[in-house]
Amino acid sequence: MKKLKYSALLCAVLLSVCPFAGCASSEPEMISSSSSAVHKQEQPVEEINVAVAEEADKNDTGFILNSVIDSGKKSDDGERYLYLNVTIKNTSDTAYELNALNNFYLVTSDGTEVGYDVRTQIYAASNFKGYTSNPFEIPAHGEFTGYIGGFCFPKEENEMTVYFYPTGTDDTNKSNVVKVPVTAENVIDAPADFIG
Repeated sequence: MKKLKYSALLCAVLLSVCPFAGCASSEPEMISSSSSAVHKQEQPVEEINVAVAEEADKNDTGFILNSVIDSGKKSDDGERYLYLNVTIKNTSDTAYELNALNNFYLVTSDGTEVGYDVRTQIYAASNFKGYTSNPFEIPAHGEFTGYIGGFCFPKEENEMTVYFYPTGTDDTNKSNVVKVPVTAENVIDAPADFIG
């Protein structure tokens, strides 16, 4: 009789575990679909298009791309070290930090995205006095003007679009993006205040 009770108990346990095993196999699909929905929400919902030296204003942030700097330095595979000369205004009551990795990227004329490259920061920090390392602070009701970046860019490419996320105090807020088309005349050699 005891064997029958244990067998019945074992069957009951197995039957109660089976539904959970079935749920476990479908759970990764639910996670996958919800994570892609979250990813879609992070995509820019509003593009602000401005020219070089023209101000964009979004999320208590004024942004001006003054120029793109060709430092003259090249990577081992011939990519140029480019930096951005920017002016960023904070009209909010709270200081916040920005950085080239989270807030900026470049797109070549053929659509290739070029993100921040740490090699350019290491090089600039030891070779240029006018360079600002990541992250950099934008003071409350204040302004930052300086040289930031940089990016390893294809050697012969002179046209690009600079993308900037005005995240403000919430560095995950990428619901808006500023796009600035850059032509060859906007890419300049390193000026004296950058070289130091």
